[in-house]
Amino acid sequence: IRHFEHNPQRSASTTTTTMSGQEEKKWIRGVNLGGWLLMERYIVPYQFAITTCHLEGDLCWYPGALSAPDESDPDYKICDFDKCKPVRFDSVFGWPDYPVDEWHLSSAFPFKTDAEKWLNYHFENFITRDDLVQMKEAGLTHLRVPLPHWILGSVALDEPWIPGDRWKYFLRLCQWAREIGLELWPSLHTAPGSQNGFDNSGIQSTEYTCGGWEGLKSNVNRTLDVIDAITAQMAHDNVLDVVTGWGILNEPFWDCDVNNYKQFMEDGLVIARANLGQETSIFVSDKFNAPTFNNGSWWLDESKYSNTYLDTHFYQVFDTNSRMDAPQKHIQDLCQPSKPEFDMTSCCYEDAPKNTIRSKGVQRISTEWSAAFDSMPGELLQDVMRSIYENNTAPDFDRVMSPARMQFLKQYVEAQIVQFEVADVGVSHGWFYWTIKLEGGAFAEWDFSRGVREGWIPTIAQPHQASQELYGTCEQIQNRTTTDMSIVHAYPWGDEPYWTEGTWRDWVDYGRGSTSAIAPPKRHDLIISVVVAAVVLMIYFVVRCRGPSQRKWNYTSVSDEVTEK
Repeated sequence: IRHFEHNPQRSASTTTTTMSGQEEKKWIRGVNLGGWLLMERYIVPYQFAITTCHLEGDLCWYPGALSAPDESDPDYKICDFDKCKPVRFDSVFGWPDYPVDEWHLSSAFPFKTDAEKWLNYHFENFITRDDLVQMKEAGLTHLRVPLPHWILGSVALDEPWIPGDRWKYFLRLCQWAREIGLELWPSLHTAPGSQNGFDNSGIQSTEYTCGGWEGLKSNVNRTLDVIDAITAQMAHDNVLDVVTGWGILNEPFWDCDVNNYKQFMEDGLVIARANLGQETSIFVSDKFNAPTFNNGSWWLDESKYSNTYLDTHFYQVFDTNSRMDAPQKHIQDLCQPSKPEFDMTSCCYEDAPKNTIRSKGVQRISTEWSAAFDSMPGELLQDVMRSIYENNTAPDFDRVMSPARMQFLKQYVEAQIVQFEVADVGVSHGWFYWTIKLEGGAFAEWDFSRGVREGWIPTIAQPHQASQELYGTCEQIQNRTTTDMSIVHAYPWGDEPYWTEGTWRDWVDYGRGSTSAIAPPKRHDLIISVVVAAVVLMIYFVVRCRGPSQRKWNYTSVSDEVTEK
């Protein structure tokens, strides 16, 4: 272990004591810098939509690309699409596509120097100092920073990973955070072999599993070495005054062996705190099942596990039935979770399963959630990339959302904040929204910066004030939320993953009587919606029983703005 003395002036305490002796909580409220030092295609689709010019080293950008240098920069130029032709490859899903993740993006370039240059432009330009200023002015206190395991050069001979200048720009971020007054919680977002099979692990798979990582002891050991190297480098570079937290590993899949995973977390905790200091906040993933850890013994010792957090990522949008729910039902499901794993109060207690004495050691936090509720990002992303391929632009780039939809988004955000803080229970310390910004408008509900500008991100409570005091209880928010189905644009209407052949979506679109994939008819009421949904489901099952269609579904770009005639 590379051990460095931590900065003695730094304090990561999340509680203070009042004159009366009462404990006063300092809430953690932050946003993720997703898609930056670890790129994700739905956040920066243009960065993955490479052309023949890019592969020849003649770098250029799409209009509106967030990774592009300033227009005054001598290197800046718009792609000439008469000359620069799109380049697609055989994807892991079995059809031609742009690179789907960093592994395949880095592999696509014939010369590594060109790939490194392309990535470095993104690292330099995607996140700006003004972005951080806006987050501070919005009332946030923290930034979570996803990092890849290869950021300092942990690259095997058969791996295409390109570290580039990521660490240089991470250190620039630390300086900006220091100047502006924000705390940073870096998170190890990837692991050798992939801890989940998601694209955000660096390499996409058609099978979601922890096995690629956990199945090889060498991968687990290499991950611990990476934790050691990165945390030691942070101490060496004197950034521990702003780096006050560390995420041991993002989202290992639920099939990880729980005992092996607990040992990995224990080892990672020891290494990180040896380098970062014993008061450093450490957060660990619940592998999508927090109640597993609520056994009355795990990480309860305050002397060892103070300032540790079991991290849960809540996304209703990934549930098929939820995507088709009425707005008020979305919030009802937040207020009254149907399963313990959807409940922030399901861990951690000394007297489990009674759950009346909360842990003095590990607490709860949610470092990922968003306002997205009705459009499945994986499926929609396919159509975004198809539009870039066919039209040289992402669909809905200048999307406008209706006032009614934005009003619901604000209520949905308020309800989630209240539920993730659960101030009246006392087991949680806060949250991080996913994510700070995205290219275009197709995924607008994930864009915190846009939400601030448009007003559907509410006023953030003061650091020592529970959000419930500002927004009301979850039930109060539910009671003032609409049941108007016209703002719900469920996409897709079903649970078929986008790598499965067959396009029942044609039939769904026909059944809805709409010419658009994500826009509803002009007028809806609840009764009509139920009838239409029943017809859709009948058609869907008929089509599935008859076998997959060979037709491909075509995306139609639309706006959310509903104009009354």
